[in-house]
Amino acid sequence: MSADLRAMIREVLREELAARGVGRSSGTPQIREEAVAIASDADLAAFARRILALAADSKARADIESGRHVFRLAGPGAGNRAAASAEAYERPQPKQNFSPVSFERGLVNEREIRNLPEGITVIRIGKTVRLTPLAQDELRRQGIKIERAKS
Repeated sequence: MSADLRAMIREVLREELAARGVGRSSGTPQIREEAVAIASDADLAAFARRILALAADSKARADIESGRHVFRLAGPGAGNRAAASAEAYERPQPKQNFSPVSFERGLVNEREIRNLPEGITVIRIGKTVRLTPLAQDELRRQGIKIERAKS
């Protein structure tokens, strides 16, 4: 089914449900779609800045992570690209095995663990490094192992 046809069906359903008063008070989450046109490196950089700005707001970040705020490619021919890549966009990719990240000293908090690159499976920490309880929880949640230096 083409992206244009899907968009048309969604619009008709929205109008019909709104006319019947269904959806707004039912407590179902509203999905926000944002069209993104990326035709150059400058467009890509602007989009990356937009994502960073949205991630600073915890509610917007949660909406993006849960799929309530999605991004679609806009522009000529984007419908075919968006339809072809929609499944890959929504399906999580398997983690790759990257080299371990090292923390040599200090206190490691949850934010530092959350900001690790995707695919990290091991972190190395120095003898004097301490982890906050939330950092330890985040490591467990992500399935990241800890290797502590012996000396």
